[in-house]
Amino acid sequence: MPGSLIRLTRSLRFQLAFWNAGVLVVLMAGLLTLLYLGTGLLLQRELDEVLQEDCRELELLTISNPAQIDLDIELKRKATSHEAQQWFAQIWRGGTLLATAGNPPLGAALGLEDQPDGRGELMGFRLVQQTTGNLRIRVGSSLDFLSEDLTRIQRLFFGSGLAVAVVSPLVGWFLAARAMGPVSDMLSTARRLDAASLEERLPVRGIGDELDRLAFTINQMLDRLAAYTSSQRDFVANAAHELRSPLAAVRALLEVTLNKDRPVEEYRELMQDLLEQVESLAGLVNSLLLLAEGDAGRLYRQGSSARLDRVLERAVEMFRPVAEQKNITLQLIPPPPATVLGDPAKIRQILSNLLDNALKFTPAGGRIDCNLVLDDPVHPAWAKLSVADTGPGVPNEYLEKVFDRFNRSDPAHQPMQPKTGTGLGLSICRAIVKALGGTIHMENRPTGGALLVVKLPCA
Repeated sequence: MPGSLIRLTRSLRFQLAFWNAGVLVVLMAGLLTLLYLGTGLLLQRELDEVLQEDCRELELLTISNPAQIDLDIELKRKATSHEAQQWFAQIWRGGTLLATAGNPPLGAALGLEDQPDGRGELMGFRLVQQTTGNLRIRVGSSLDFLSEDLTRIQRLFFGSGLAVAVVSPLVGWFLAARAMGPVSDMLSTARRLDAASLEERLPVRGIGDELDRLAFTINQMLDRLAAYTSSQRDFVANAAHELRSPLAAVRALLEVTLNKDRPVEEYRELMQDLLEQVESLAGLVNSLLLLAEGDAGRLYRQGSSARLDRVLERAVEMFRPVAEQKNITLQLIPPPPATVLGDPAKIRQILSNLLDNALKFTPAGGRIDCNLVLDDPVHPAWAKLSVADTGPGVPNEYLEKVFDRFNRSDPAHQPMQPKTGTGLGLSICRAIVKALGGTIHMENRPTGGALLVVKLPCA
């Protein structure tokens, strides 16, 4: 699996580099094209502005120098100084050509007569015309030098684009490697993880990006897996420990039985002891199987329901003789009719475990109160069952641990009574209640004693 992830990472790195290079080349080509077109338009606009300024200059010169000779000299001077641009000028007054300079293209006297102020192109020349009164001035310049400039810019852009096309895959590979670096670190850490060592966590850079959130989420999952694995190890170890004692007792009884011939009555007593040990083992195994079904999510049978009030009344009546024998008052407030989700046998097991736990830790002369209430008398959604005792209670730091499997080491109960049972009663209650979609918790009563509250959804 890690090898496949590494190959996937390399493939992603190549794809990121390829796509980064492709996107960069496309963007660069589009940008250079826009720059090339924009530069051509800008140069043409600047040329129009220069020609427009030449028109205004010639207008002022014509008005201030009416002598034809001065005007011809000035026009020839400007044409000579702008020979590289093939600059030319034509001046009319009243429809008569007053002066001309340069080499205007054929047809330069045509095309703009009807436009007082016009700009246009003719045979590779850019023309600007200005009319003031009876004075018309036309100035033009060749577009060849602009084409040459655009050609040089085009070559520059092409060279830049080619360089980007060559360099961008390398840059894309470098950036992809930088971007996939944290993923590689995660894969390296994941390869070192196994069921025996879940203490390592994925590195979090603290940037807050998607990779950090991914690492944080996976670390939370690893925390839950580590906690679950640890609880399963403890569960297996405790189960083995609990099974070892009755198995040792069974073995000892069998060895004693086979040691020598005995009277029938002695065999009967040994078989009776052996039966008690087997029954204890069967109860423990059944409890373990029930918890395993709870872990697998198979405790709730779809469509099953039970009358909680009736099951509660029967459970109280069943435990009342035990309470009287221990001089404990077992009180039940008349419950309202309540139908909850769940198999009646599982509901009965919850109540039996709760009452047995309360009787176990309530001293003689104490009291146990059972109560059942609904959140809505007409259309109830939840039924809340409470079992309160007058025992020593539980220290706050142990309130959650009482539901742990094989928990029989509560210091609050040690002075009162030795460890009894398997320590799975409340664990089974929590597993069944959780499977039914309910909640269970324990709290200490203000007046002393413990209060166990079970909340179950109504059918």
